[in-house]
Amino acid sequence: MQPRVTAILVARNGAAHLTRTLDALRAQTRPPERLVAIDLASGDGSAKLLADGGVAQTVAARAGSFGDGVAQALRHAASDPQPDEWLWLLAHDAAPEPEALRALLGAVEIAPSVAVAGPKVMRSDAPHVIASFGETLSGLGASVHLVEDEFDQAQHDVQSDVLGIAAQGMLVRRDVWEALGGFDPGLPDADAGLDFSVRARLAGHRVVVVPAAKVQRASAPEDFGRPPGSANRRRRKARRAQLHRRLVYSPALLLPLHWLSLAPLAVLRSLGHLLAKRPLAVPGEFASAFAAAFGDPGVFGARRRLRRVKQLPWSAVDSLRMPWSELRERRAVERQAREARLAAADPLDVAPIGFLPGGGLWTLLIGVVVGVVAAFPCSAASPRSAGDCCRWRAAPPSSGAPRSAAGCRTATAWPARRTRSRCSSRCSAPRRSGSRRCRWSSCSPRRRRSPR
Repeated sequence: MQPRVTAILVARNGAAHLTRTLDALRAQTRPPERLVAIDLASGDGSAKLLADGGVAQTVAARAGSFGDGVAQALRHAASDPQPDEWLWLLAHDAAPEPEALRALLGAVEIAPSVAVAGPKVMRSDAPHVIASFGETLSGLGASVHLVEDEFDQAQHDVQSDVLGIAAQGMLVRRDVWEALGGFDPGLPDADAGLDFSVRARLAGHRVVVVPAAKVQRASAPEDFGRPPGSANRRRRKARRAQLHRRLVYSPALLLPLHWLSLAPLAVLRSLGHLLAKRPLAVPGEFASAFAAAFGDPGVFGARRRLRRVKQLPWSAVDSLRMPWSELRERRAVERQAREARLAAADPLDVAPIGFLPGGGLWTLLIGVVVGVVAAFPCSAASPRSAGDCCRWRAAPPSSGAPRSAAGCRTATAWPARRTRSRCSSRCSAPRRSGSRRCRWSSCSPRRRRSPR
């Protein structure tokens, strides 16, 4: 049976790229049977461009993420899934090349086990540079692009099976989409395609990339419908998505442990950012941790959806994860490339580093917090009186009195009631008592003299 394709075009403030994307859809050598376009409350005339672009079915909806747009478009389409129907998911700035859909369908037709296929995503400002071509997970669950910012010389065209693909440009069988519940609403900005692909893998389906299918993308998925964000904002969104997936993928018995570790891990990672001279990344760490701990009500719903469709153990996808050795090598190469760019940059083009933009304020605040935490045990061990403080601090090592966390002699080392000492009132300021200096060795209880 000939597959039937429904293309879903999601637009949000994308008037600058929408005309090019519509022209690319009309230029497909194998056009989709139906095109459903949805505008997410754009304020730049995107809805008018869709209406004037000859789109048969246009839906206006409230603002939301790319996944929200796909879900609302399918609800408004009001059509039952066909036996061999496929969904082609595109954003307003994702312009497919003429052979893209034909290549994607060719890959899924020869392999019935393939339920999700992804194109080679190229940069629109540099069509010879690969923006994304397959995704995977590290050992700790961080998302990693298999290919990113590389010249396309067909060096990666041998790849096929991957753990995940990008959401924009994805071709997915509709019955699989309905069974998996679509994209996770808890991942509105990052890792939506990766998470969906992981669930498809655990449900027993294959996920592949198709090198012959190319889609040119103008902006990062994290910036969908927004102005381009900074590196710190993208890092914060990626970390937020990683923590959400960690809570969703975790076994039930380990879920409380993962939840309790969010704040301590944020502190440790913040110290790592400071050592790596990235102080502006510290606020994002704490914001991501507290959002995952207290502002993520969708974790339990995502866990139920995963439990409902999961057919294979997590060990079935271990071979598709990135090994630690390869991850370290990639990070070393990225660090060298970053240092080379900084060395080749014109010093006049480098923005001056000040106290606020350079992260000095956050470094100062972190230092203050660390100092307060370090001094808390001594400040918490407050003496009950000045005389007790004198006894705590002046107790000799040979007295055998236990020490508190601050290093002082605790009050429990002294009996509740004590007999009066000759120089108990003079301990705070040693003075001569008779012919000897009042010392702790001479501070002994009075004894009644026996009559001679």
